[in-house]
Amino acid sequence: MSRQKLIIIIVNYDTLDYIKELIDNFLISLPRFPKIRIDWIIADAEDRFEVEEQKWQKEMKGEFKNKKANYFHFFKIPNRGFAHNVNLSYRLFRQRRGTEYKLEESDLLLILNPDTSLFWTNLEKAIQFMNGTPQAAVAGMALTGPSGQPEKWGHSITFPSLKLFFGRKRFSEPSLSDEPSLVAWISGGAMLVRDYWWRKLKGFDQDFYLYFEDVDFCRRTKEEGGEVYFLPQATVNHRRGGSGISIYRRKKHFYASEARYFYLYRSPTEYILLRFLRFPFKLFYFFRCYLVPSFWKTKIRKAKESIDSERQEGFPRFYSFLSSFIRIPFLKEIWLAVVIFNLILLAEAIWGKMYLSSPLILHYNAYLGIDLYGDTASLFTFPLLALLISLFNLALSAVLFLSKRYTPFVVLPAGISLAFQLTLSIAFLNLLMVNS
Repeated sequence: MSRQKLIIIIVNYDTLDYIKELIDNFLISLPRFPKIRIDWIIADAEDRFEVEEQKWQKEMKGEFKNKKANYFHFFKIPNRGFAHNVNLSYRLFRQRRGTEYKLEESDLLLILNPDTSLFWTNLEKAIQFMNGTPQAAVAGMALTGPSGQPEKWGHSITFPSLKLFFGRKRFSEPSLSDEPSLVAWISGGAMLVRDYWWRKLKGFDQDFYLYFEDVDFCRRTKEEGGEVYFLPQATVNHRRGGSGISIYRRKKHFYASEARYFYLYRSPTEYILLRFLRFPFKLFYFFRCYLVPSFWKTKIRKAKESIDSERQEGFPRFYSFLSSFIRIPFLKEIWLAVVIFNLILLAEAIWGKMYLSSPLILHYNAYLGIDLYGDTASLFTFPLLALLISLFNLALSAVLFLSKRYTPFVVLPAGISLAFQLTLSIAFLNLLMVNS
């Protein structure tokens, strides 16, 4: 019989120090000759420049060496939500390992938050429970806070409903048992799943960007006949908020996923009432986040630290961005044409200033005749307008490129700018001919 396999998926969101601490502590707690093979999938979902990505890959490969039947795999993935990131990490791992890496029904998958602490003794309890309970499809390890107190929101014996909402239980009604118990759902912060069930249900529903993907997965598991358990003795310490995402963005994603869950599984009346009830909460957290001076002070401080670090290192991120930006097909050629047309407009304005005399016709209409006069200095309005439009579109192209999600549209502002320059150049040339 082949050695049992466990796959651990961790998605990195600027939490590299936490991941190092997590893995170091786990390896120390592991026996010298473990009876299980563990494959760690560490996926970097940060939007990094090329130089940062190379540095991250090199650092991770140098930091973590395969030992004690633990094998490490690193992937760079686009950040499109927790559910997408976990699904893609698993898929990339299976593709890399190929057909030779076969998984049995007894093999397990652990989805783990990066800001946690995991030790072998607790993980072993969860694995032994799954091995001894064939009907268990999903088991949730008990998340505890830094002080060791159990988290209230890590599982529930009932699924979310407005009844729990009005009962101020935040959609969670925890089990009071100290023994493994059947529950409705468990948290995705430390979720142990049979690989068979993960593949059968095709992972998380990626329409949940963040939050409720675990509740949805457990619900679909139970609908297919699987059982979901909570393991209070198999603990995992959770720091919470390690990724540094703002409270408004967390609440925004929570309310959006909450609404999707109610849309899928609750009545239309409950769904509409929930959206109505949540609106004041959204406003409250928006103002709490963005109208508090400390939020902007932190943003400014981080920006200054980033600029200082960039200056000391010789601006590697800037050059990486510039190199990646100009490698986009046709972008460099379009902007070169825009610059040429800007220079043509400037040359036309200088020619008009030197050889034409005031007053000048600046605009005329075929039906109304001349309706705008000006002096020769007014001619420079045209190249100035062209320059401002070019700078605006260049900034828009950079923003689209940095967004990652809208990178395919980077060429669009450049094309619009070129069309504008061409039209303006023809109109300006026509104006000069009329005045001459």
